[in-house]
Amino acid sequence: MSWLEFQAWSNYRFGITLAIDCRTLYEKAVRLGLTDLQQDMERAEPYDHDRPRGEYDRKNVYFNRANFIGIPFLEGGITGISKMYYWEMLNTINEHERKNNKPLNKGMVCGNLGVSALAEGDFDAGIAYLLWAGHEDRGWSGDPAKSIFANPLYTQFAEGTHRQGKSQFGGPAPWIMLKTMIDKYNSEFKHNVDIKEVFKEIEGSPEHRALLEGSLWVIHRNLELLKEEKERGIYSDKNNIYTRLRLFDGIIGVCRFVELRMRYYESISGTLGVLLEGIFGEETWFKNDVSRRNKSPQTPDEFDNLLKEALQSCNRPGKNVLIFWTLRNYATHVCDPNTPFFFKNFEDLFYEVVATYIYYLKYKKRI
Repeated sequence: MSWLEFQAWSNYRFGITLAIDCRTLYEKAVRLGLTDLQQDMERAEPYDHDRPRGEYDRKNVYFNRANFIGIPFLEGGITGISKMYYWEMLNTINEHERKNNKPLNKGMVCGNLGVSALAEGDFDAGIAYLLWAGHEDRGWSGDPAKSIFANPLYTQFAEGTHRQGKSQFGGPAPWIMLKTMIDKYNSEFKHNVDIKEVFKEIEGSPEHRALLEGSLWVIHRNLELLKEEKERGIYSDKNNIYTRLRLFDGIIGVCRFVELRMRYYESISGTLGVLLEGIFGEETWFKNDVSRRNKSPQTPDEFDNLLKEALQSCNRPGKNVLIFWTLRNYATHVCDPNTPFFFKNFEDLFYEVVATYIYYLKYKKRI
């Protein structure tokens, strides 16, 4: 055995020892948490989700002791461990509920599981668990401050609170990214919209809020991956297809969110085109810059060319609406990622979708 091989083998043995120690400590944490949890669930009163009694802070009191073991992992950024821990706790609570026919509030455990999953990049599960937490707390839904999306455990990641506005993946955190686009909108349209107004507009629609949050995370994560690929020189000419398609998924999600918010207010049936015609059809800018230019591109070249034309030749707000309509239809129906102009100008095009949403809210005096 060579010296380098001996060193590698020694490192492997050292790694095994560390892994065993970590696993042993984690299992100890789980045992302690489960012991406290079992005792406290036995003493807990059944919970009425639709007509909760007492104070909000008392709804999860049975989970406090077990939670205080898991929280330091989450707060310390060891979110892989906290995700496993809260998964174990949730399974045990569900088992106790079924065995004893006794419902308990699971808002805290679902919320902490969701935040842990988000921090690990498991966005679909993270958003789903956060929605579970909101549903568990539905008896308190009249208070926006009780929303899981207002909880500091979530906002620290969405705002990059402890990273100077950057997320755990690098780059501006999702809310910072959104705020930058709102600031750009204000500069171009001479409005004064605040991100809090945007969140307030959807506070009564947690499913819509979840769609927006999840889509922002998908866009943010995959934008950072594209940048990382280029910095590392992984691909010589263009990024991998999977990541590019995930960016399409993210932009589709935001477009669907905007469309859902429009349909929430408008009694207009039919396609997105029919919806937009019903909202803006009488405006001269819509006739000149949207209806006349919309060509429903069917190939990557047609898509890129229409986006380029819209960015360079259209005036606002027609530019915003045309790009929104084009992105939503192409990304949904064609979605061929061989679109270099789209990816080169992704952030500018993404802004146009956000601007369409805010412009609609101002146009209809929703904010």
